[in-house]
Amino acid sequence: MNQATKAFFVFAGIFAGAVLIAGAAGYFYARAQAYKPFFGASRDARIFTVKQGDSVNRVAGNLRRERFISGELYFALYVWERGLGGALQAGDYSLRSGMSPKEIADMMAAGNVFRDTVTITIPEGFTVSDSDAVLQKADFFGGERKGLADFTVKEFSEQYDFLRDAPQDATLEGYVFPDTYYFERGATARAVAQRMLDNFGKKLDTGLREEIRRQGKRVFDVVVMASLLEKEVITETDMRIVSGILWKRIALGMPLQVDATVLYATGRSDLTTADLAVDSLYNTYRYKGLPKGPISNPGLQALRAAAYPTESEYLFYLSKPNKETVFSKTLREHNIAKERYLK
Repeated sequence: MNQATKAFFVFAGIFAGAVLIAGAAGYFYARAQAYKPFFGASRDARIFTVKQGDSVNRVAGNLRRERFISGELYFALYVWERGLGGALQAGDYSLRSGMSPKEIADMMAAGNVFRDTVTITIPEGFTVSDSDAVLQKADFFGGERKGLADFTVKEFSEQYDFLRDAPQDATLEGYVFPDTYYFERGATARAVAQRMLDNFGKKLDTGLREEIRRQGKRVFDVVVMASLLEKEVITETDMRIVSGILWKRIALGMPLQVDATVLYATGRSDLTTADLAVDSLYNTYRYKGLPKGPISNPGLQALRAAAYPTESEYLFYLSKPNKETVFSKTLREHNIAKERYLK
């Protein structure tokens, strides 16, 4: 082999080695870029669509053109290395500036598509009809005519055991747990009801279920009591004392005489003397014991108060205009308190 030939092979070897080194360096550079965030032109989250049948190369190209990534290779290389080529799911994705190709690919592989969600808050003490009004105002139920108030306990009692001791023809009043929810816009009434019932069940599982069973009470009766407490008093301490008073009245055979039950029966916001005689099973002035059913949807503190009443010597209570609760042991003390605070 002459000197020229040797020189050629040496040069070729050096060149091949340089190419390999350059290729390896390029590979590791591209691989590293897949994990780095890219800050595009817009800082706001934007919607990016993957269409059914889009290839990895098409998705990568569209991402680069829409300035979500700086290079197609970085995205495609990560997808290839992870074996995600057949896993990218079609749909709309909410992508923000500062995401890496890896984060975007993982999101698409998981199918974490954008969902148009609405935040809904149901306050403590709202009725089912009140809750329907809030949901319908936010354009819920996808045009359905059916709302929460149209469901009966029977429709859900097989799925939720805490409904089984309630009258099966009753509405879901009392069980639509007040809270802040995140729903997809257009969610059906059934989906909304199930989410709220799921929430109620979770609250019941904080020890309340066992305590109710220990006392030999029905969940339904505790929910009814809690609904009264929610409408009558403010603080949990007062709720527990009033709970003790009302359970004691039931045991003594005394009427509960809870104003809020009469307001529920009449649909009025203020109480008149004539209202006290209305013939309704919700009228606790006319009928002894708990009313026919819940009069509101109680929150957790009212449920706890109904399940854990405070024993006291009191037998009467009233709420002052400032919502402070005044307790009395005798009817005479109660009448004096009414003269002092309610006249």
